[in-house]
Amino acid sequence: MDLRAFIGGWINENPGKALGAAAGLLAGVLLFTLGILKTIVIALLIVTGYVIGKAKDDNVSVVDVVTGFFRRGRNDGDL
Repeated sequence: MDLRAFIGGWINENPGKALGAAAGLLAGVLLFTLGILKTIVIALLIVTGYVIGKAKDDNVSVVDVVTGFFRRGRNDGDL
């Protein structure tokens, strides 16, 4: 078995671990090359892009998506 097939099989069996490892690697590279402030700005831009994309995909407003993040796990009747 060659290395490419082995890595591809592992990624297919463990997608969460693979995504987490890739995100950690990317965060480490960004921190060491750009510094903490620029890395935080990039992370905020990624989150902003995700929220806008999710709103467009779900056909809802951006405000609804943002408030939905803060309402997770609460009942509508609770204050």
